[in-house]
Amino acid sequence: MKILAKQISQELKGQVDQRRHCAVYENELQRIWPLNENNREAKIAQFANKYGFHLGFYKHGLCAIFEKKRRPR
Repeated sequence: MKILAKQISQELKGQVDQRRHCAVYENELQRIWPLNENNREAKIAQFANKYGFHLGFYKHGLCAIFEKKRRPR
């Protein structure tokens, strides 16, 4: 999980535009969370929160899109 978090962080830091998102596709997600795992989306969201990201989008069998966590104003 730490390796995936580092990859996401590096991709987000490398972006200079306002989007600041990182798509992680199913082949990578399955390494940590099997397709048939219960509460999979919640576990991916929990991972995102733990490592300072926000799960902006999730589509079972396709991808998860992580965003940089926004700071409260």
